Amino acid sequence: MDNLLTLTNITRQFGEIKVLNGANLSLAAGEAVAIIGPSGSGKSTLLHVAGLLDVPEVGSVLLQGKNVATLNDDQRALLRNKACGFVYQFHHLLREFTALENVLLPAQINQTQSHAALKTRAEALLAEVGLSHRLHHLPAQLSGGEQQRVAIARAIMNQPKILLADEPTGNLDPHTAEAVTEVLFNLITSKGMAALLVTHNPILAAKCHRVLNMSEGVLADVTAQFVKPLKAPKKQPTAPRKA
Repeated sequence: MDNLLTLTNITRQFGEIKVLNGANLSLAAGEAVAIIGPSGSGKSTLLHVAGLLDVPEVGSVLLQGKNVATLNDDQRALLRNKACGFVYQFHHLLREFTALENVLLPAQINQTQSHAALKTRAEALLAEVGLSHRLHHLPAQLSGGEQQRVAIARAIMNQPKILLADEPTGNLDPHTAEAVTEVLFNLITSKGMAALLVTHNPILAAKCHRVLNMSEGVLADVTAQFVKPLKAPKKQPTAPRKA
């Protein structure tokens, strides 16, 4: 599979603290990868580098085959807007805008379609996340799970190739988190997106193709710890041979 995203030898530090120390990561089309690890280990920093929100001191970032280091700020912003969708732990919805208006926002930057076409797409996305009856509700009129589902719909409004999610269920109770996880992965599968998910939720991580652990600024593959081994079939007793 072709890689949509490749991070090579990424180093990022803040003052004297080296948060990322030669981290490497690849993400192929249609692949979902979870990043786990303790708080403060650099998971969110890596996600920001992957989504062109931060620039490493050392290392290279290739997004859709483009070396990000060769782009200026405006070019980076345009590539980020087209290629990446972002979901965070807190929904960050604009409280004075309805659910529909919040989902429409990303598409109104560098708008290439009519407002009517974009509105139809936004309504369809909200229906896909189970909120067709909440189009004109303000965030304060929605539950926590509903607000996060609006945020997910907003993240994929521009049909990104890569979904980047930072603790997308971290602010939800277990029952709501499970429902949002199901919605999230249904969309990832149906839209054919690649996904890079930072999470502490083992249920969410186990749904991914690969699980990487962040420790001391580097990533290690720990997928095997999240895959339940298949049980060997029970041997059927054989009948004794007749003499």
